[in-house]
Amino acid sequence: MEEQTSSPSSASLTSLFFNIIASPSEAIDALCDPPTRVSTWVVPLIFLMLVAALSPLTMLNDGVRHQAMESQNRQLQARVESGAMTQEQADQATDYMERSGPTILIVMGMVGALIFTQLVFFGSAPFLWLTGRFALKGRAIFGKYLELWGTTQWIGVLGTLVALLMILGFQSLYASPSGAMAVLSSFEPTNTTHRLLASANIFSVWQMCVVGIGLSKYAQRKIGLGIAIASGLWIIWVLISTFIVGAIMGM
Repeated sequence: MEEQTSSPSSASLTSLFFNIIASPSEAIDALCDPPTRVSTWVVPLIFLMLVAALSPLTMLNDGVRHQAMESQNRQLQARVESGAMTQEQADQATDYMERSGPTILIVMGMVGALIFTQLVFFGSAPFLWLTGRFALKGRAIFGKYLELWGTTQWIGVLGTLVALLMILGFQSLYASPSGAMAVLSSFEPTNTTHRLLASANIFSVWQMCVVGIGLSKYAQRKIGLGIAIASGLWIIWVLISTFIVGAIMGM
């Protein structure tokens, strides 16, 4: 059997995992060389989906579940006040959630997390490719941008695990390594400022900086330029998602 070399093109998934966190430049150098491997982005995506699906299990904590129920009740009442539903319908929905206990919240949360994770992943990769191809004039194929986006998801997995520990530790659904900690005791999901603070997540910023390094290396441009472009894309996403969530909650 031919001995496996330690060249960048043969970097293992394990080395990519550790390097994307400890030495991102080295990890991305390994991604720059062919061949493109589907496992490079599929494996971290699977882990991210699993961690996201486990997140609703925090509802088993009485304090977190009570907070989630209060939030749901406020949203239902807001829909009643806006005329989107009757008080009787809101009461029926509240009664159903109370009788179902945490089960319905956990199941709905798991399904929503799985769908949302895939939509964000496969919706973001084409934007990275288009940005690298046309804004930075990079020549990397689409598969390479999937590898880049997928490999940086290991940072997202780590961030999600930290957030889960914080939710349980603070017994608050809104605890996370973000600006939300500044208003944790009075966090209101319908408040635009609070949602923006929650979006300022340390791990999200970290991940997009690494994405920026990848964009610059793929196009052989200055790293600062890639980070600036990636940061700009992230800010646009934060603004759009924040106001979309606000519109949904205001329905």
